[in-house]
Amino acid sequence: MAEPGDNRSVNLLAAETASLEEHFQGWGEVVLLADRTLRWEKPWFPAAIMGAVSFIFLMIYYLDPSVLSGVSCFIMCLCLADYLVPTLAPRIFGSNTWTTEQQQRLHEICSNLVKTRRRIVGWWKRLFVLKEEKPKMVGLFFSDFP
Repeated sequence: MAEPGDNRSVNLLAAETASLEEHFQGWGEVVLLADRTLRWEKPWFPAAIMGAVSFIFLMIYYLDPSVLSGVSCFIMCLCLADYLVPTLAPRIFGSNTWTTEQQQRLHEICSNLVKTRRRIVGWWKRLFVLKEEKPKMVGLFFSDFP
């Protein structure tokens, strides 16, 4: 039998997943395309990923921006993408009708993202609890070093 806390946790997970799906409403096609690319469904996807990453690093090397310029350009690109992708995605990818398979895959992606975020937050909280509760353990470990 499931504990009441387990049912609450499942409901909270479902609510967070639904909220994330709602936030990805305009980005759905792009998220599915990125998922297919990162799972290497086609044999040329690894080469495309390697080429894109190499191009980005070569542009950074060639342009040699300062940290402030690099951060501001990155934020500007994010803002442009946030505006343009939901606007242009339906025109590029076709109609707004989603198949059941696409909707199911987006739900799985969002669920995995929510679970991953929960794990990272849990690890982060445990790290700070360990830091506050066991400060002498760290001192004992590093006391052997000069």
